[in-house]
Amino acid sequence: MCYTEGMIQRIGDIAYVSQGIAVSGRGAGARPGDWEVRLAESADISDDRLEFDGLKTISIQHNARTERHLLRPYDVLVTGRSRTLKMALVPPAVSRTVASVTLLVVRPRFPESGMSHWLWYFLTSSIGRSAVQRQIRPGMMIPTLPASSLAEVAVPVPPDTELHRLAEFTEASESAYQASLRAARLRRELLRDSLIEEIAGKLRAE
Repeated sequence: MCYTEGMIQRIGDIAYVSQGIAVSGRGAGARPGDWEVRLAESADISDDRLEFDGLKTISIQHNARTERHLLRPYDVLVTGRSRTLKMALVPPAVSRTVASVTLLVVRPRFPESGMSHWLWYFLTSSIGRSAVQRQIRPGMMIPTLPASSLAEVAVPVPPDTELHRLAEFTEASESAYQASLRAARLRRELLRDSLIEEIAGKLRAE
């Protein structure tokens, strides 16, 4: 499919949407085994990013079904069972990691086009979040977002000549954002340590 002219498309028209794998319970799609993989869950998404340091390791059977559930670089994760709607873009360094049943995996049909970055950028915007929120079904315990409902969300797709440029812009924007957060944390720590040292020094001098 070509997006040269730009158009409004359903997510299901430009990406595969599937639910993560259940690793426990009667309907588990992954049985205990000796194949170690990392498990990404809703709680592992923070500030629109997947926190790899906190992922737990599980041991499941290695077969064609579990192999299909391995995350790929630039998959987009969306919470399917959660009180808080969260999204994340899977980084390129991902390896032997699966998404739990609480997550939906959005895999663009042509990820190399820059579509992954665009989908993530759109879904994390206020407009995208509102569109997804309208597809969420209220539940007695936890609201749910079926894969079929997420696939119905309409996305404004830029011309394919723009997608690579937008992907580069997204990467640069995220890098700058993360750098600013690190700098802010460093300034806060330095200010705190300096203030405590100043007060402690005055007390020692008395």
